[in-house]
Amino acid sequence: MFLVTEKIFRRLLPIFIGTTSILLFWVSAAQTTVLFSGVSQDSLSVGDRIHFNVTIMASKGNQVVPPPTDNGFGQFVVKEWTSDKAEKRNADSLSFNYILTTYSTERCTIPSLPFLQTASGKTDTLHSEAIPMNVVLVPPPSARDTAAIRDIKGLEKVGTPSLLWLWLLLSAGALAAFAAVLRRFIKKKTSPTQAPAPPKPPYEEAIEALRLLDAKQYLVKGMIREYVFELSDIIKRYIERRFGTNAAEFTTEEMLDWIRVSPLDPAMRRALEWFFFTADPVKFAKWTPDSDTVSRFGTDMRSFVEQTRPVETTAAKQPEVGNAPQ
Repeated sequence: MFLVTEKIFRRLLPIFIGTTSILLFWVSAAQTTVLFSGVSQDSLSVGDRIHFNVTIMASKGNQVVPPPTDNGFGQFVVKEWTSDKAEKRNADSLSFNYILTTYSTERCTIPSLPFLQTASGKTDTLHSEAIPMNVVLVPPPSARDTAAIRDIKGLEKVGTPSLLWLWLLLSAGALAAFAAVLRRFIKKKTSPTQAPAPPKPPYEEAIEALRLLDAKQYLVKGMIREYVFELSDIIKRYIERRFGTNAAEFTTEEMLDWIRVSPLDPAMRRALEWFFFTADPVKFAKWTPDSDTVSRFGTDMRSFVEQTRPVETTAAKQPEVGNAPQ
């Protein structure tokens, strides 16, 4: 496994080219195969994209088949991938480049991947190295940003500046602070302040939002598109708060990717996939579904919220023996 930044990669490019040439010569002479892999970074945030590369140096004419990408690589979703082949006189260099992302908030690992190699009618399997990755809540500053901050120099002092502007600035600031304190004091005296109510738990908030949505009677008024838009926003916000992910900002494609790797059971996954896949044409293509489909929208999503309601872990307090009623 190797991890390189863009700056280091540029410095090591001549060495990499020379090393690649030596490896190709060695591969052609020894009639063997070399595989090495790497990623563009060793940590990422949920939804970030990273580059994963596998390079295989094989003898001339060897055929290599990469692993399927439909189900992703472990907890990573394959957004796209490309392959490239550089032919030399007696050996070939095959490169497989993947763009990966994850929707899990836990530590993930790019698993060891099988690459099938066929040579002279014989097939064997090459395995890449497993690469552990860190998932962070806030991406750390890049080396380039840190270097840029270090390069900033302080202002040089030239001559003796006048202090008049400083006194004026301090006076204006003091007057503004006094006015703010006075305004707050008057407001506090004239009207009682109330502490903001804490947000409701995700389940209660979703149930209340569904009740208010039904009260608007969109379906009775024939406003199906408006109904589907608001129902979709309610479910995304519930998923975001209930499962700790930024679902409210997801596109439909990213929402479907999260569903496939979510901790939900298969039945709930199928219900969510059907809803977001069917709701898209209603929201953006102005497709009008039949009454059964519209009815299923509300029924399935309310059932999803009910089935994923957090289970109470605190047992009901039992009366003590000494205090039991006679």
